[in-house]
Amino acid sequence: MFRALGARLTLDHKGVAGVALFEAAAQRMWDWAREGLKTKTDLLTPGDYEESGLEVHVIRCDSDGRSLCRVSVQRMDEWDPSLVWLTTVDAVRTGETVDIGVSVEQDLRHLRVPPSPLVPPLVALLHDFVNEGATAGTQRLRAAPEAIVGSEQIDAFVQSCLLDPGRRLPVVLFSAKKEEDGVYPIDAGSPVLTARELCGLAHVFVMPRVEDSHRLTKRLGMLSVYDGAVRIYWPRFRLSDPPPRHPLHLRQRLNTASGPAIIRRVVEAGARSYRPPDGTATLLAIRWREHEEERIAAITHDPDPARQASLLRDELLRVIDAKVALEHEMETLQHQLMRGDEGDSLLAGVRSAPSPEAELTGRQAQLVRDLALPDPDDTVARE
Repeated sequence: MFRALGARLTLDHKGVAGVALFEAAAQRMWDWAREGLKTKTDLLTPGDYEESGLEVHVIRCDSDGRSLCRVSVQRMDEWDPSLVWLTTVDAVRTGETVDIGVSVEQDLRHLRVPPSPLVPPLVALLHDFVNEGATAGTQRLRAAPEAIVGSEQIDAFVQSCLLDPGRRLPVVLFSAKKEEDGVYPIDAGSPVLTARELCGLAHVFVMPRVEDSHRLTKRLGMLSVYDGAVRIYWPRFRLSDPPPRHPLHLRQRLNTASGPAIIRRVVEAGARSYRPPDGTATLLAIRWREHEEERIAAITHDPDPARQASLLRDELLRVIDAKVALEHEMETLQHQLMRGDEGDSLLAGVRSAPSPEAELTGRQAQLVRDLALPDPDDTVARE
């Protein structure tokens, strides 16, 4: 599985109980997942559903004042049947806050370049959470670009957004052309569409006036944006950072592929750094243990001795098969590690400088240790 997208959101409304926020978020997840189901219920119902190539799995778990709702949707791509989309949405309630994690993975039946990971239903779900006041770290999320106008907003943007240590998402800043205020290069992409595509994945800002770009340059120096350029400011931004650390797309170098490339860069960075909400693995393990205890209790309390013996035998065989599969996976990983160590040792060998004859004939240069140590067969022949 290849992770194509990952987003982390937080819901925390002052004065609203965490349980109410959690139930509302879980219901929104269910409303999004059941759109492709014909036999569906309005209220969230845990279980497994499968219709016409669409699989929906809903899990609920409550333990020690924490709650988990996981909705997994597996669907085939509309244009390519060899591609399967697996979207997992987790909502974890801890106290009065609700953390939401969205992960999109691609299951390819053959190796090739995967298509764009943004599926319209997923974008609609992210927009729904953002419209409800979701945040990422200490920053509020929005589905539209924010304009920066005037020296006060420039100072607030630098101090409260770029330099904020609690900012978790990148910032994409568009600057207007120097010829006309409010006009951005076409090849950079539309800021409105970019903010829509990166909803929940980045903060998108626009700087429509040229004089504001001069003010920003006085604050940031070489880290500024000007004359139709677009810059990505990654989290943990510092004024002492080298300019290449935060990519700058100059107006002179923009082309028709620049806009999608900027979006793809932000999406891939979020997918690589994605982690499920804290407590997800623990609550899943608690639910699995409870499910196993219930199943074993049902087996041991079966009144029919013959059927009970048959179920216990099947359970024993299942455990043996799981143990064999686990041992096979461990042996495979050990073999891969050994091969990796052998490759590293070969790469660590010192190679001699190529001779002119080897350069002309295409022969590989020998290792220094091969030149220094004689071959055992040659030693025996000489004796």
